[in-house]
Amino acid sequence: MNNKIAIIGGSGVHDNPGFKDLEWKVFETKYFTAVGNGVIEYQERNDGIMFIPRHGHSVKYGPSCTQYGANLIAAKILGADVVIATSAVGSLDGAIIPVKSLVVPADYIDKSRRDDNLFGKGFVVHANPIPAFSEGLRKILYHVSDGFNSNCFQGGRYKQGTYVCIPGDRFGTKAEGKIRAKYADIVGMTICPEASMAMQLGMHYAVAAFVVDVNLDANHEGGTLAIMRELSSPEKVPAYIERVIAKTKEFVQHIEPIPNLRGNIIPHATEYIQNRHLRDIAEGLIQTYCK
Repeated sequence: MNNKIAIIGGSGVHDNPGFKDLEWKVFETKYFTAVGNGVIEYQERNDGIMFIPRHGHSVKYGPSCTQYGANLIAAKILGADVVIATSAVGSLDGAIIPVKSLVVPADYIDKSRRDDNLFGKGFVVHANPIPAFSEGLRKILYHVSDGFNSNCFQGGRYKQGTYVCIPGDRFGTKAEGKIRAKYADIVGMTICPEASMAMQLGMHYAVAAFVVDVNLDANHEGGTLAIMRELSSPEKVPAYIERVIAKTKEFVQHIEPIPNLRGNIIPHATEYIQNRHLRDIAEGLIQTYCK
């Protein structure tokens, strides 16, 4: 297992003084999609913490066409087995989970309709997403917020909850919001297939979800962007992320292979995997989980 940590997200992370002035590096994953060229731009600190902007740096990708697979392949090949993700979300009931809350979801429902098959033919990963996220990372994300700057998470802190991931790039209709509120707590556009792909790669993964609007009031020209800008102030989300990083550095010293993959990998013929990085990763997974 490697000791680097990948932070995948956007506003609130890139605004972190620890990343702000770092050089942008390029990694070519060769993992092509209909709209993505597989080129990932990232920043890396001297302490092995890397930041990968989920939606790209020079080229921007909307949630519906983001390079989820390439982002994670780059992180894995560059030495990270731990991923901390951030996600701006809407609350499906503002009276229960208000705006400016931190939610560390315990589960998700994938309504994105995005393909999460990374490896293609020759190698099958039947990842078992129970639990859906790394419990060790979830504990860090929640407990670090305990007593943290009350002006940051004014809406409260929640260590449970279900995240429903929708296709994007549009927000939900009123009718869709009512239906989703029956089975989920927060709604976003980005953690699927990211969470599933991270698990397929044998990476510990959890998400800090920041509530920036109530689902039916989502409006980037209205209050949503203003809340995102507010939470991105150095003393708020960036400072919180630094505390998370400090605790996660301790976590990576003792991590073990994730149990979700044990007995759930079918290695047939890895030579059929077209992407050379994925072939290397597959061989590593076989050594770890199939012996």
